[in-house]
Amino acid sequence: MGKPLISIVVPAHNEEGCLAELHRSVDRALGQTGYPFELIIVDDGSTDRTADVIAELCEEDSRVRGVHLTRNFGQQSALLAGLEEAAGQAVVTIDADLEQPPEAIRQMIRLWESGFQVVHGVRRDHPQISWFKRTTSRQFYRVFSFLSRIPMDPGMLDFKLLDRQVVDILLSMPETDFFLRGVAAWVGFKQARMPYAAGLRTAGKTKYSTRVMIAFAMRGITSFSTFPLRLATYLGMLMTLLSLGYGAYVGIRHFFWEHPQPGYASTILLISFLLGIQFLLIGMLGEYVGRIHVEVKRRPRYIVARRTATDQTESEPSDHQRPVEDQRLPL
Repeated sequence: MGKPLISIVVPAHNEEGCLAELHRSVDRALGQTGYPFELIIVDDGSTDRTADVIAELCEEDSRVRGVHLTRNFGQQSALLAGLEEAAGQAVVTIDADLEQPPEAIRQMIRLWESGFQVVHGVRRDHPQISWFKRTTSRQFYRVFSFLSRIPMDPGMLDFKLLDRQVVDILLSMPETDFFLRGVAAWVGFKQARMPYAAGLRTAGKTKYSTRVMIAFAMRGITSFSTFPLRLATYLGMLMTLLSLGYGAYVGIRHFFWEHPQPGYASTILLISFLLGIQFLLIGMLGEYVGRIHVEVKRRPRYIVARRTATDQTESEPSDHQRPVEDQRLPL
């Protein structure tokens, strides 16, 4: 009996300059393992020649398949679309920019063969990565782990190997806000961390601006933790205790020390401080209400326009626009 199929899922948004080298690197890496593989490239609404490059790769190699979304739904939705298409007994998710080395997939497969069902690639930052990006990334994982109680190491990105059983469970989850690096750690099973040395982007520009990174961090935290909501209760209790203590201090000073109590500056400062906390908590509440609003609409998490393959270079528009309720599988 031959070895099982390995699926490689690659989200791609304007990555025309990276895909050919990615294909060569994956072919070299998997060719040394003896495992058959399929390379699924999800075109996430690219505006450059990404779709044309995918078509060329499909013509050259029957193991390559393209999935073209109708617009840019975001990296997490593109990953989900690739997981839906994957047929392998193990699925590897990897970025298109080659910062995550395909050669590391061999070590992932060895860990999978030894019984691990989830293998997390843990990035060791390249020396040329900026101090700001390294620091903010580490702090995000520390904050996420603290708030969600899900252990995540700094650098544990979306470079992962998932066993078929894990993939099926992930696809059964109905939430619209899919956050792979969080749910892959949350599901449990036998998990392993695999450090790797990150490379530099082969071509093109990063899609993660500071604004996008902040939005991504908020999305991940609010998807897995209700602590920001509880923060209102904790702050309310703290401010009550401080107010009672300060009131007692003012009363004692007035009746026993007979010092005047000029309080205009302290009053304005206290009011400004409390208003700042209130607006912060209202904003946090708005984040969660927004998540609820998105969930109750039950819209598809992505829409596939067409697929590209060797015998199907330009396929008809797909009905693969599954509402969330249609994606549930029995657990």
